[in-house]
Amino acid sequence: MRKEYWTELCDIWGAWKWNENSSKAKQNRAAHPEANVHTSGSVSFATHKARLEVQLKRPPQFQELFDETHKKKGTKDYISEKAWEVAESYSRVMDERYGDDSQRPELDRDIWVAASGAPKKGHVYGFGHSLGTTRVISSCSSSVSHSTSPFTTPAAPGGSSSAAPTMTPDMFRVIVNETVSQNISTIVSQTVSQMLADGNSW
Repeated sequence: MRKEYWTELCDIWGAWKWNENSSKAKQNRAAHPEANVHTSGSVSFATHKARLEVQLKRPPQFQELFDETHKKKGTKDYISEKAWEVAESYSRVMDERYGDDSQRPELDRDIWVAASGAPKKGHVYGFGHSLGTTRVISSCSSSVSHSTSPFTTPAAPGGSSSAAPTMTPDMFRVIVNETVSQNISTIVSQTVSQMLADGNSW
């Protein structure tokens, strides 16, 4: 890597604002440990979903994906009381609303948010950054969101879909922040790879 690139990165990492944000994030993780616990490791939730789809030979229910990433490996035990409570609540209400309906959606966003709690700072409990959190938060029912979200939500039997909400400044910030969060790792990786491809080292 070129020395000037490394120096620039060190300047960014050493900046007061960067360290302030890092400290705040560390404190938040320590204050709410259960909110950050899962068993997916470094593998993205989207990758887990793809693997489950191959294994089950069908698109997995969100409940199945949640269990895959929030149960202790080799057991049926959830990794935390919160995970158990959310899963139990979601499963119960899904059964009450849809029963054994063959049209049961992979994910009912309203039921999930009711079970897991309101989104905090653009994050929905149980969702990795690769699962389209913004569409759960905004609950958009437009055809665009249905075609691009990894989990779609048909209307309940006898129900009707609501119009997409008006975009607010807060919603816009959530979308921007999520987009940055989802892509920053890829951007950094590509940048470093390009640096190395230049053939210069120090």
